[in-house]
Amino acid sequence: MVKHRFGLFLISKGIVDEEAVLKALNTQRKHSLPIGQLALTQRKLTVKQVFAILNAQIDSPKLFGEVAVDLGYLTVQDVNDLLDQQSQKWPFIGKILVDMGKITEEQLNSLLTEFGRKMANMY
Repeated sequence: MVKHRFGLFLISKGIVDEEAVLKALNTQRKHSLPIGQLALTQRKLTVKQVFAILNAQIDSPKLFGEVAVDLGYLTVQDVNDLLDQQSQKWPFIGKILVDMGKITEEQLNSLLTEFGRKMANMY
């Protein structure tokens, strides 16, 4: 996922250390809605179904979405749509690092340009 690659890019350039990226990722996760909650707000799942999925997940190594599909509550497309929406609601790791004081806005803009060029050359 490109969003996670930006953190690795910053580490590889020596701009920030692993600890800063991990803290930023933790902050990012804290501000994201769980997929079950997103499905509830969109009325794709009921509360009863969410609890059934969570209970089934206790004994399974599978992720929430995988269990929901296995139980027939969601389609693979539903899960992909929810995951896309979840990732769109995450605050951008670069912005979090700016807020943490690890990089400036100017650095972020320059690094994003460089990262974009690097990604374009990879594909």
